[in-house]
Amino acid sequence: MSDAAQIAANVRRTSGLPPGVGPKDEWIAAAVQGFVEVFDYWYIRVMKGAVPKYRTVVIQRINPLIRRIQYEGLDCAAFAARIVEDYNSRNFVTAGGWAIEGLPPNLNQAFQKSAAKGIDLQRSDPASNEHHLYVIKSGLGTRNSDIVGALKRHSREAEKLLRQSSPKVKVTANYIIAAGKTTSTFEDAVRRPSSAEFWAEATGLTEEQAVEFVLAVAIEAGHLVKSDASEHVQALRTLLESYLADANTPPRVDWDFLKLRLFRKKSEWAAEDKRRHQKALEALKATGYGKANEVAAEAAAQEAKPEDTDAEDDDAAEN
Repeated sequence: MSDAAQIAANVRRTSGLPPGVGPKDEWIAAAVQGFVEVFDYWYIRVMKGAVPKYRTVVIQRINPLIRRIQYEGLDCAAFAARIVEDYNSRNFVTAGGWAIEGLPPNLNQAFQKSAAKGIDLQRSDPASNEHHLYVIKSGLGTRNSDIVGALKRHSREAEKLLRQSSPKVKVTANYIIAAGKTTSTFEDAVRRPSSAEFWAEATGLTEEQAVEFVLAVAIEAGHLVKSDASEHVQALRTLLESYLADANTPPRVDWDFLKLRLFRKKSEWAAEDKRRHQKALEALKATGYGKANEVAAEAAAQEAKPEDTDAEDDDAAEN
């Protein structure tokens, strides 16, 4: 049995889906393999890239208004471990979200990547002259109103273009939550199917079958994911522990410096920032981390900026 055939067989066995029912076996295998590729690419890329930019994407996002309450009393090593683990976990989940959002086109060829701005997928039904536009999110979020507002705006723009070639086309905007939405609604001109209803639509199965099936796809992908970011996670811990340390033994978090670093102009803390970074870089080199030269090169670029810019948009969350 080929690898693809074995993948499909595993998914069918886990989900209880008989052969010949639902998506074709080659589509199932493509969905699993696509999930793995997207997850591996995004997760490793972000974690590896965070090491040379740790001052921008981790240090600059530490919120002392919250984290000092949460972690007051921890030594610097324990604090660094908690902050990095939070960062790592969020990026792990974010990479999984990207992978989930890429499943429908592999499971159903009627779904296609959309070229329209702000739209993830599209699906046309020539028989009814309907055109569906989809924005897909992996789970329930806290900024749904902003997302839906953008969806409506982008859908109207796409509808204008579609009607240039087909004046009577019916365009429906769909806001999809891949897991967590338990009811189907239609409000503010946006169709919002339940998570189960959407997966039934994407797979051609009943809602119950579709949920079991898509969970089985994710389980099978999880067996194949090869991402191991442990070396980058440890590098971040080393950098943070050294950079944030005060003069105590064992070192504790230097909250006074963090206050200066996060609330005052760069000219007031740049020299101390550079000293701390050099100390952290030496600690990193002592571990044998293979990308230490990239950390040094990025430091020169950051220190040349007249003022810190906004943190780079990887997981777009504070620490």
